Amino acid sequence: MNNSKISESIKLLHLFKENGVDELIANNPFNRIKNAEKIRKNDSLNNNDTINYDYSMHTDKINNLGSIAELRSYMSNFKGCDLYKSSTNMVFSDGNPESDIMLIGEAPGHDEDIQGKPFVGRSGKLLDKMLEAIELNREKVYIANIVPWRPPNNRRPTDEEIEICLPFVKKHIELINPKVLMLLGSTATFALLKNTEGITKIRGKWIDLNVNTITVPTLPTFHPAFLLRQPAQKKHVWEDLKSLKNKVSE
Repeated sequence: MNNSKISESIKLLHLFKENGVDELIANNPFNRIKNAEKIRKNDSLNNNDTINYDYSMHTDKINNLGSIAELRSYMSNFKGCDLYKSSTNMVFSDGNPESDIMLIGEAPGHDEDIQGKPFVGRSGKLLDKMLEAIELNREKVYIANIVPWRPPNNRRPTDEEIEICLPFVKKHIELINPKVLMLLGSTATFALLKNTEGITKIRGKWIDLNVNTITVPTLPTFHPAFLLRQPAQKKHVWEDLKSLKNKVSE
C-alpha cells in the first residue's frame, strides 16, 4: 500500500472514530459488555502491559473517598494505569464543582495534557461556544473526562484503560452530584451507559444513569472534535443543548 492510500485510510479511520463507529463486522459476534465483565473479574489484568492493579482493593479505596480533594489526591498518586508514564499531567477537571451541570468527555489531548485542564484545544474552544449558545460558561458547569491521562498519539483509550478509570469517573459524578449529566462522544457514552446503539442513535435521548448512590438524568451528544470535522451535525447538538437547558430549568 503506498503512502497516499495509507494516509487516506488513516483519515477514514479517524472519521469513523469521531462518528461513533467503534465496531467492525466479523464472522463471529463480539459482546463488548460481556467482555468488560471479564476484564473486571480477571486476575490476569495484573500482567497487562497497560494496567497493573488489584481491582477490588482499588474500588474499595475509591468508594471510601469522601471529597473531591481526596479523589484528586488519590488519582494523582495512582500508578495502576501506565498511561500516567507518558503523560505530562493528570487532567482532573475544570469548572464549578457546585454546578448542576456536569460534562464528561473522552480523554485529554496534547493541549489538555500540557495545561492540565480538559477541553482547552480546538475542541475546547468549540465547547465554549456551545455553552455560550445557551448562556453558560465554564464557571457555570463542571467538566471531566473518562480517562484523566492522555493516551499516546491521542489514540482512543482501550477498553481496559476505560475499565480501570471507570471507578474514578463514577465516584467523581457521585461527589459532584449534578442535576444533569451530558456525555460528549461515543467513548464517554459507552463507558457509562454501556449502550450498543452507537452515538448517532442514542444522542439526544435522556437516560437515567445509576451511579453508586445516586441517579442522574444523562444526555449523550456528539463530541466537539467530531463537530469540527462534520459541522453539519451542529444542528443536532444545538437541539441537545436546548434540551439540556430545559432539563436544568425543570
